[in-house]
Amino acid sequence: MNIDEEEFEKTMAQIVEQMGCLLMDIILMSFKKINNENQLLKEFWEARSQAHKEEDF
Repeated sequence: MNIDEEEFEKTMAQIVEQMGCLLMDIILMSFKKINNENQLLKEFWEARSQAHKEEDF
């Protein structure tokens, strides 16, 4: 293996590692977004349920 091939392999390994980190960040952001949306829906559902309970009285 000559120097160019070694440098190429090292650069490719760094790129692959950075892409892995990027994908993990994207997955984490997706989970956070889903969690946030679920929290908003839960709050909406609770407010709606409370409004229906108050209408019944």
